[in-house]
Amino acid sequence: MEQIELNKKKEILFSPKPPFHFDATLHKPSHFPSSDNGWEKGKYWITMQWNNENLGLKLEDKGTISSPKVKITIYSEKELDKDFIEDLKKELEWRFNFNSDISDFSKKFKNDKVLGSIIKKWKGMRPVAANSVYETLIIYIVLQNATVRRSVQMLENLFAKFGSKLVFDGKTLSCFWISSEMAKVEEQELRDIKVGYRAKFLKRISEQFVNKKIDEFAMRNKTNEAIKKDVLKLYGIGPASVEYLLFEDFYRYDAFTTIPPWEQKILSMLIFKKPLVPTSKILKFAKRYGKYKKLAIHYIWEDIFWKRKHKSIPWLEKEIRL
Repeated sequence: MEQIELNKKKEILFSPKPPFHFDATLHKPSHFPSSDNGWEKGKYWITMQWNNENLGLKLEDKGTISSPKVKITIYSEKELDKDFIEDLKKELEWRFNFNSDISDFSKKFKNDKVLGSIIKKWKGMRPVAANSVYETLIIYIVLQNATVRRSVQMLENLFAKFGSKLVFDGKTLSCFWISSEMAKVEEQELRDIKVGYRAKFLKRISEQFVNKKIDEFAMRNKTNEAIKKDVLKLYGIGPASVEYLLFEDFYRYDAFTTIPPWEQKILSMLIFKKPLVPTSKILKFAKRYGKYKKLAIHYIWEDIFWKRKHKSIPWLEKEIRL
């Protein structure tokens, strides 16, 4: 794997709309670990491909939940010109969801029987699209029909074969490939690194991105239904992946109509303290949160995974199998 030193740097200060919880927004304990990012309290690192440049990003918490400030240091191989920085600045505002106003959600449900205590802990948490839509879909593909441990192995195998290592701020992190590179790869070459039937999905989706079958920037302004229609054109992508994408990449806080089986088990325990309740019952429960129903579920979901960081939860470990 190619190793690239990023020695040039540029700092930008952002002011997210309050409330903004730095750690709970940028670090999701429920996500499986991958070598393209790193986190410690008040700091977050991630790699990025933008306009044919390999970038390293370091985000630092410089404010408070009610008066947030985030410093982003951009590391690159060469000096970046003003136009590049201006374009990148807009993209970073989107990717890290700085402009989303969730103050109404926090106020509305601060005394809710289920959500109240969770909001108190994580007020200002919101989803972030730290990766591009293409990269997010690659992650969804390796998550299909696999234990978390197996998914981690597949993604790291892909990084080792097709990605690069970026060195910046004392970190060495993996960086995704661009879709046009993956589109040229033979399917057998992908099967050789043990991704199984997903080889066809990885290659076909990469080709679809190269052929501009999907435009993530245009999709940001589309309705939920229009986004669904676009994403379902992609090879190997089903309803559950579409819904994840709506929430995590397009910030649709109402997108909650599909519950995969393993999530059904976890939500059953979290909300109803039962091993398994029908998905219809979980969906009905979420309706009380109206246009914030998926955001409410996100708070309930992430809260248990933050608890798991400090103490093992036996019933949860059985479901995760990391």
